[in-house]
Amino acid sequence: MNGLIRLGKATSQKWINKGFIIANNAAERMLYKDNLILSDKSAYDVVCEKGLMSLKRYHPLKETSIEVDGEKVEVSSERKKTPIIFVPPLGATAQIFDLMPTRSLVRYYLARGYDCYLIDWGDPDRSHAGLTFEDYVTDWMPEAIETVQQLTGQNQFSLFGYCMGGLFCLLYAAWSKNEHLRNLVTVASPIDVRQVGPAGQLLNVMHHASKVLARVNNTPLKSMVRPEHLHVPGRLVALSFKLTNPLGSLASYWDLLTALSDREALSEHTTMSNWFEDMADYPGGMIQEIISKLAVGNQFAEGRVRINGGTASFSDIKANLMSFAGDNDKIVGIRAARHLLDVVGSQDKSFYVVPGGHAGVFGGSSASQYAWAMSADWLDERSD
Repeated sequence: MNGLIRLGKATSQKWINKGFIIANNAAERMLYKDNLILSDKSAYDVVCEKGLMSLKRYHPLKETSIEVDGEKVEVSSERKKTPIIFVPPLGATAQIFDLMPTRSLVRYYLARGYDCYLIDWGDPDRSHAGLTFEDYVTDWMPEAIETVQQLTGQNQFSLFGYCMGGLFCLLYAAWSKNEHLRNLVTVASPIDVRQVGPAGQLLNVMHHASKVLARVNNTPLKSMVRPEHLHVPGRLVALSFKLTNPLGSLASYWDLLTALSDREALSEHTTMSNWFEDMADYPGGMIQEIISKLAVGNQFAEGRVRINGGTASFSDIKANLMSFAGDNDKIVGIRAARHLLDVVGSQDKSFYVVPGGHAGVFGGSSASQYAWAMSADWLDERSD
């Protein structure tokens, strides 16, 4: 009997202790959430700023090896001469490139021996509603790239873009015709948006309807609505992203409850959910551009995009090209991304479908095994 009593007391004490841990973690999650966020922790210097844009240069790793999603990665003692510039999308912040110490694309590429730079598009508000592709592609990106060339003493460079960041890279390459752009990697970048199931059919109808409307009004579609009326707050960007996977969003709340008893698991969950929830405003001018050039005009699929008073032709892109799509991407389908190979002028070009949804293909638990490792192996063969 005494043994049963002692066992009962030990069990009760165990649950009491666990209850204290859960309560403490829950309180920290509510009151001091920033303490749990692991993103943007790698050491860097801001080496260029223009407008909202800033450019980060990451410090070489001091470790001899790092952990990436449970796998040990040796830090290369050889440094690549060809620097790599990471280009994020809009809305979703640049945090995903340095999500957490054990799931950081930046740290992974540093370990592989690359000189790493990351463009950060900043945090626009309604006063920046007029921003367009011209600002990002023909003003800010050239400034960042010239800074990289000056700092490294190398003319050649590689670009790596995720989602809309990939479109920025493609537009820059086509518009600038920069012969020093050696390699270009895109992940989950929408090229032919009419190849995304029912939404694509709707965009096709919108395309024809907009042409009729423009003829009737004798006014270009882009001029019919002012940019400030299209500016989208970050909370709505986050909501629209969640609505593409409502079951996943609901499951995330259950995951939070199960993580409350483990601070490390809670930090990882909080970091991931923060990236999904803390999204930046989408400038109204860019919404206009996306509607007129990407959604309705489908200029990217045609490989000819009007920009800065001229036309950027994807056939002028000569850089080595590697492109990825996620096998479960509900936002950018495989066919929408694959069309890129049909319009670029690159001789060395390849396309791969890898596991993951729109975020998972780039920052999920299996991303390091596929998009990261495959792109790094590919770049190793094409970088000095």
